[in-house]
Amino acid sequence: MADKPALPTYEQANKLATAALKTPPRSIDVTYYSTVKDNTKTEEDIRKVYKEVLDSEYGPDEKLSPEMLEQKEKEIKINVDNRLIELRERRSKCRVRFDGSRYRIDKVYGSPDRTIKTIQEGIVRDVFQSEKKLDTNTPFETTWIEIPDANNGFEFYHYNHDLKTVSIEKRKNTQAAIEYGKISYILKMPNAFILQIKLGTRKDNSAGEPYDINETKIKQLCSGTLEGFSVRIRPDPNEPNVKDRIEISLYNDEKIEVSKSFMICAKDDYSRVYYFEAANPAADTFPLLTRTCSNFDSQGFPHNVIQVQYDGKGNVQLKETYRIEDIRVNIPIPKEVFEFNFPANYEVTDLRLPKAQRQAARIENLKKRLKHENSGRRLGALVTLRELLKDDPAQLREVMVSVLKDDRDDIRAVALNILAGVLKYNPEELRKIAVSMQDDKDPKIQKMAAKILRQVDSNEKKE
Repeated sequence: MADKPALPTYEQANKLATAALKTPPRSIDVTYYSTVKDNTKTEEDIRKVYKEVLDSEYGPDEKLSPEMLEQKEKEIKINVDNRLIELRERRSKCRVRFDGSRYRIDKVYGSPDRTIKTIQEGIVRDVFQSEKKLDTNTPFETTWIEIPDANNGFEFYHYNHDLKTVSIEKRKNTQAAIEYGKISYILKMPNAFILQIKLGTRKDNSAGEPYDINETKIKQLCSGTLEGFSVRIRPDPNEPNVKDRIEISLYNDEKIEVSKSFMICAKDDYSRVYYFEAANPAADTFPLLTRTCSNFDSQGFPHNVIQVQYDGKGNVQLKETYRIEDIRVNIPIPKEVFEFNFPANYEVTDLRLPKAQRQAARIENLKKRLKHENSGRRLGALVTLRELLKDDPAQLREVMVSVLKDDRDDIRAVALNILAGVLKYNPEELRKIAVSMQDDKDPKIQKMAAKILRQVDSNEKKE
């Protein structure tokens, strides 16, 4: 399976196994910047994601009023359009902290000059956004914290520092670990998983890492007799004195090659992988994946990484560029980093509570949002409260009365229109409210108030 001149020596095989079986860090604290260009998602894929998110917030389409359905569709379209823009070049700054069982991810996204869509005064508009730079002083916008619970699940905290919200939930599957896995993957030696299985033995029959080097397998590798696996090592043609080219192949039971890749590694330390390429099993013309690393530190971590996925025909599907600003491993991380702690002015949504309690808490949070400085968030809260409180007229009336002095015309108009329906059996109070709105600065609201008064008078005459 391997040509003898390129078979690894015992020293080379040991270096390869040592690099692949390196014990993963007990803890890590790393800050990095990334740029991702993603061509793998279609507009339909993205719409499905946002529809599922907004279904959970608004409810199924068939249960919504025409106005709520229109609002929901607007939000879906805006999110889809903006996401498509972001996928062309999505930049972020991220700090990852992990201590063996707990995760914390702090992140902020940047962008070049771009035009995105937003809702202003209920109308979808294009808004130009100037470049948002990311540097050491850029504050993080979102935080995920994930800790294990007593039931073999996870307690998950998600902060949105821009909106000043935080949610708490129980999860069976991890989300923060996925974010950690992205940086962990690019810091780990490519092919490490395969090499661990082929050249190692799990310590104490544990379910995962770490591994011990298996001497029998090492000797088989050097003689070219390791079942279903071969390695060829030659000096790198470009820098033969300092780097080696390591070619790795996997074979099926019929001894047909099913996977092939190669790495360019430092001759004295194979964990320093300068270049990796996974070949296309169907043809050698185009690779499936490449990774280029540079600027290694004294710990052996690269501080510049470019990883590219291809579709097998040479077309780039996903390009990820990473620049690591700071990385520390096997250090104590204060327990406060993973504790649930938030400013007093944050809205809290506790998804662990029963549905009725969650609903009540959501209503209270939306009431607070009616005083938000962002008028779009106030309008969104009002529209949502109208739907949530349709079976509670007393509370709905209280909410609508509270916003009749709002400085946004359409908020006052929505509130007055709803009050006309809620108070149709209380003409005296409806009359008072309509009279108070006759001098509104918006002529449309003045007309609404006059129409309500005429209707009240007409009803009284009929009685």
